[in-house]
Amino acid sequence: MKKLIIASALSAAFVSPAVLAQAQNFEGFGLQLSTGYQHNEMKASEPTFNGSTLEDTTLGFPTTSKGEMALNIGASYTHAFTNRFTLGAMVEYNPLSMKTGSSYLTENGVSSTRPDDRFEGKLKNQFSLSLVPGYAFNESTMGYARVGWINATAELSSDAETFSTSVNGVLLGLGARHLFTDNIYGFAEATYADYGGSNASVRSELDNGVIADIATDLTPSSYSFLVGVGVRF
Repeated sequence: MKKLIIASALSAAFVSPAVLAQAQNFEGFGLQLSTGYQHNEMKASEPTFNGSTLEDTTLGFPTTSKGEMALNIGASYTHAFTNRFTLGAMVEYNPLSMKTGSSYLTENGVSSTRPDDRFEGKLKNQFSLSLVPGYAFNESTMGYARVGWINATAELSSDAETFSTSVNGVLLGLGARHLFTDNIYGFAEATYADYGGSNASVRSELDNGVIADIATDLTPSSYSFLVGVGVRF
């Protein structure tokens, strides 16, 4: 029995540090860069004029969507709570202007052909804060989830006017990270951002010469498939 106890203690002494290192290998601050495919969509409500919709005419902005190449710059911190589980925080920024497609204003369901009625959507200055729980599969590979808050500037613009507003939403994601060295890692992830609608308005002169405040609610969303590299400190 005594020999068994000694053998178990020696075994634990040799195994425990290696097992604990699985999560500890991912601890610390990190800087990363990622790129890939981001699909963006923009919905806009029926416009109002001085707070009211038109009585005899129904105007509409068709939902638009478009895929673009994203470029995300991120900074993070990860802490190992057990030999397998980690929890981190991440801040991320996309400096690119992401197009969400274009469409023509519709009147009673019929699309306009006037150049001034062609509107293009954009998402700009995407900024997010996320909590990142992770699980170390082994000493060099971990899986993780992301849940957090995201903010962006949503725009819908034509040659005549630009609707612009700040939108906030929820960011969800899943990913995997692999250590190539003690400090260099690669990763792949999929994310989804669901923004809440936000009101945007412009003051414009109508065809009859009347000056009106035109408003619409912009509601964007996006999903991404990204790959990247990072440095751990």
